Amino acid sequence: MNDFKDQNPKVSIGIPTYNRLGSLKRTLNSISNQTYQNLEIIISDNASTDGTQKICQKFCEADKRIKYILQPYNRGANANFMEVLRSGR
Repeated sequence: MNDFKDQNPKVSIGIPTYNRLGSLKRTLNSISNQTYQNLEIIISDNASTDGTQKICQKFCEADKRIKYILQPYNRGANANFMEVLRSGR
């Protein structure tokens, strides 16, 4: 008998980012290819200027497990990281 009450727990993956378009695309491709469905991917974009917003919106349209947060201005790395933590369900 298994002691786990929830056999399908939600897994949250937080991605704070700023101007990392190339590595972010690779990361999102990798995560999106996971077969585990009870997954949420939270991206907090610290007001990137390199096309990050467009790519994130494209991934959000393709995968409903992805949540994209665009910061109105660069709040600094710590605040951006904390936004990911606060946004997890």
